[in-house]
Amino acid sequence: MKELTSKQADLMLFFVAFFWGTGFTVTKMALEVYTTYQVLFLRFIFAILVSLILFHKKMKNATKTDVKAGFIMGFFLAVGYIFQTIGLTGTSAGNSAFLTGTNVVMVPFFYYMVTKIKPGKNNLIAAGLMFVGIILLTVDFENFGKFNLWDFLTFISAICFAWQVVSTGIFASDKDPAVIATIQMVTCTVIFLIMMLIENQPIVYNAKGALSIMYLSLVATMLCFLMQTFGQKYTSTTHAAIILSLEAIVGSVFGVLFLHEKYSVMTIVGFVVIFIAVLIAEIGYDWLLKKIKNPIVKSE
Repeated sequence: MKELTSKQADLMLFFVAFFWGTGFTVTKMALEVYTTYQVLFLRFIFAILVSLILFHKKMKNATKTDVKAGFIMGFFLAVGYIFQTIGLTGTSAGNSAFLTGTNVVMVPFFYYMVTKIKPGKNNLIAAGLMFVGIILLTVDFENFGKFNLWDFLTFISAICFAWQVVSTGIFASDKDPAVIATIQMVTCTVIFLIMMLIENQPIVYNAKGALSIMYLSLVATMLCFLMQTFGQKYTSTTHAAIILSLEAIVGSVFGVLFLHEKYSVMTIVGFVVIFIAVLIAEIGYDWLLKKIKNPIVKSE
C-alpha cells in the first residue's frame, strides 16, 4: 500500500470508528445467539483466516520484533474485548460505546508512561470531566451508591483499548501494518479459543447470528484493524485516539435506531460530559472559553 497523507490517514481512521461504532449493535445481536467467548472466537477466527490468505507472503518475512509487537497489541485487545463483550450482556450499546470512548482521555497519560512525553493541561481537564461522565453513567442515582457492574466492566475494557492504541502507535511507525495487525488478530484468536474451550458450551447455528458474526469478523475486525494499524503509521497516537473515539457517537445512534434503546436524562447528561471531555482532550478548551466570552448574537 502507498504512503498516506495525514488527512488520508484521518479519513481511514474515521471509517474505522464508524464500523466499530456499528459493531456494538451487531455484537448485542450476536450475544442473543452465542456466548461471550463464542462471539469473540468466531469473530476473530474468520478474520484471521482471510487475513492470512491475503498476507501469507508478507507473514513469511515476519521478524521476532514483529511477533513481539503483534502479541503485545493482541493481548491488550483480547482482554479489552473480553471485558467489553461481557459488559454488553448487561448494558446498552450506547453506554458501552461511550464508556469505550473514554480511552481517548487515557491515551496521552499511558503514552507518557512509555515515552515520558507529558500530557497537556487540556488532557488533565478532560480526565476530570471524563470521571464525572463515568459517574453519571455508572451510578444508579435512584439507589444511590449502587454501581452498574456491567458499565464498570466496560470501563475496564476502555483501559485495555487505550493501551492497545498506545502500543499500536509505537509499533506501527516502523513495521509493516499488515504483518503486526495479523499477528495481533492471531494472538486474540488463540486467547479466545482457550477461553471458549474452558467455557465448554456447544455452538448452535443460527442465520441471524451467523450474519452478525460475518459482519463483525470481516468488517469490524479484519478490515478495521488493518486500517487502524496502517492509519496510525501516518498520524500521531493522540490524534488517532480522538478520531477513533467517534465510535461512541455512532454506537449510541445505532443502538437507538436498531435496538430501540432509551436513555434517562442523567445518562444523556453523562454522554454530553464525556463528549465535551473528548473534544477538550484533542483540541483544547480555548474554543469553549471563546463561546462563553463571545456568545453569538444574531443581527436583526
